[in-house]
Amino acid sequence: MRKEYYLLKVLTPLHIGAGQGLGHVDLPIVREAHTNFPYIPGTSLKGALRHLEIKKVAEKRGEKPSQLEEKLTDKDKFDPEDRDIVRLAKIFGTAGEVAEQNKEALEKGKEVGAGKVLFSDAFIVLFPVKSAKGIFSLTTCPYVINRFFELLGIDQRVEDVPEGKVKVLSTKDHKNLISNKLLLEEFVFEAEDSEELKKFVELVGIFVGEENKRRIVCVNDTDFMDFVSNYTEVQTHIKINLDTLGEKLSKHLGLPEKNYTQ
Repeated sequence: MRKEYYLLKVLTPLHIGAGQGLGHVDLPIVREAHTNFPYIPGTSLKGALRHLEIKKVAEKRGEKPSQLEEKLTDKDKFDPEDRDIVRLAKIFGTAGEVAEQNKEALEKGKEVGAGKVLFSDAFIVLFPVKSAKGIFSLTTCPYVINRFFELLGIDQRVEDVPEGKVKVLSTKDHKNLISNKLLLEEFVFEAEDSEELKKFVELVGIFVGEENKRRIVCVNDTDFMDFVSNYTEVQTHIKINLDTLGEKLSKHLGLPEKNYTQ
């Protein structure tokens, strides 16, 4: 089985909901149970890529994405001789009656059923945190870096960071330091050089760019957990109750309720 790894860059606020919440936020961010780090489930990645691929194939064929979706999910419209449909089915899979009906396609080598491509969860690697100098820092921690190395099969580890300290690749060249001090949100840290970060910065530096390589800092695991728990963006929205909207507007405008609602 061939494995491929990708780095994903979030350009706009991303919210993968975890279902109904118990507090004021009705759709909290999905998080790892053991770390509270936000992550992207593999099923969400698969769904987004599946939608994108269906859209691209549909445009090439001059069809609507909904038409292509029907051919993948409707047993009466699924054609095992359609190369585009079979390719999508092989990658992303089919389910239910479509998979059960097409035993003939299985015998012909046109596998229909479970997808042949497996999508793992996307784990956080760098998290932007507001800095007093240089606008923001790209924070990480030993646990995140070591998990990243382990996934890539790199036999290297980063030691724990003492409380109140941060590790950077070079204190002389870093964008966020003020006299070797780093102010993240309202917390002050003392920075120190660390050769341990060299391999990590090399791997992610190609992706984040030369400028942002100088923003990478490694805090301890507890501080990183606090940042990703308390400083992820939360957008609040107002839900309108249509049953009481007329009454409230009438009172606000000073109109009799019966005249307004009629």
